[in-house]
Amino acid sequence: MNELPPQLILRPRGAPFADGLVLAEYDARHRHHIGADMVHLPTEERELAGSFRSEQRKIGFLSGRIALRAAFAAHDPLLAAGAVLRDERGRPHAAWSGAPRITIAHTRVRAVAAVAPAAACAAIGVDVEEIDAHRAHALVRMSLSPEEIARVHAADDTMVAGPIALWCAREACVKAHALEVGWFGTALVATQFARCDNLVANAERSWMVEIALDARAPMTAHAWESRGAVYAFATREKVSA
Repeated sequence: MNELPPQLILRPRGAPFADGLVLAEYDARHRHHIGADMVHLPTEERELAGSFRSEQRKIGFLSGRIALRAAFAAHDPLLAAGAVLRDERGRPHAAWSGAPRITIAHTRVRAVAAVAPAAACAAIGVDVEEIDAHRAHALVRMSLSPEEIARVHAADDTMVAGPIALWCAREACVKAHALEVGWFGTALVATQFARCDNLVANAERSWMVEIALDARAPMTAHAWESRGAVYAFATREKVSA
């Protein structure tokens, strides 16, 4: 696996992304680095991490919050960012006045966080999954309809990164649109899944994914493959008055 820099900062631009968006990625494999970097987190975040019984859950929480601090710094070096704890659903929540939009995701290998100006959108969502053939095949069996399988196969005939990209796109939409969906997200239907231009600097290939849920307006996510993982990002636009 390629070595990841401790903090990778990306500023993707284009229609799927909120104006002023910053993505930060953190290498979550080295616990001694996490132990050293967590001292920069607010006391409330460190205390919340200490309350977790699962060591892996604690590592995931800390690496995500460290990535978020890097995104805050890149977004606005003068931002007086407070503690980001959790709302009633367990989602990251920035409670202070004027806070930007935030979203976090992590695997055992990496954490990614995104920050966007509050004026640019109503909410954002990001997801990341490591590329793994067994994971991809399980998603095909349990999470994709025959129609979705056909759409993914047309854009990724290996059926490895593509199914994971669809899964990540669903998760990004769930976060951005604050959705409540069942296990494996099968209520979220991918009505489009197509290759598109790479809009993220280090992307190897990218997909545009349209997601439908009941009678609501279609949701769009941008997914991309990079350095052994698949990422997806979704924006919920503000509703005009």
